[in-house]
Amino acid sequence: MKQFMILVALLLFSSISFAQKSKSKLTIEPIYGVETRLVRYPAPPRYVTGATYGARLLFGSNIIAAEGEYTTAKSREDYPLADQKVEDTVERASLGIRSTLPMSKFFGIFLRAGARASQGESVVTTSGVSETKPNPLTVDPYAGAGIQVAIHSNFALNAGATLIRNAEDKYDTQYTLGLSAKIGK
Repeated sequence: MKQFMILVALLLFSSISFAQKSKSKLTIEPIYGVETRLVRYPAPPRYVTGATYGARLLFGSNIIAAEGEYTTAKSREDYPLADQKVEDTVERASLGIRSTLPMSKFFGIFLRAGARASQGESVVTTSGVSETKPNPLTVDPYAGAGIQVAIHSNFALNAGATLIRNAEDKYDTQYTLGLSAKIGK
């Protein structure tokens, strides 16, 4: 994941220069959201809901843009009857495409699709003894939709929902809110 962040920083720097010289635009979007995801420990696997935060970069036009996203999420579940707590940390990197369809001067809808890589760990503490269980790297497809409301010529609020197909052939769900800042024409 650290290599991905370095790559994103380099792409960001070069994209800003390119966006200022071309008709493409670069959009930076800090995001905060709530997601429902599958947690494997302790058995049996179950779904938990928790907060997620990160950033999304878009490069291209409204009709089609390349999309890169990095998010992280942490959750904690307590099981008092078993004297156990489970703390999960997950990092994700997504690459895909996004298309924004303007409905008016200040309102639009967007569709997005791509692939998401996830990796993390679960720390299971039972009776004061901790055990760290790494979660393997997984790559899953995603698709989503949302709305965008312009608040200035270079800023917009975004709200979206994304479904991510997981290893159990079911869907994790991510709801996000973001503030976009556009660089370029």
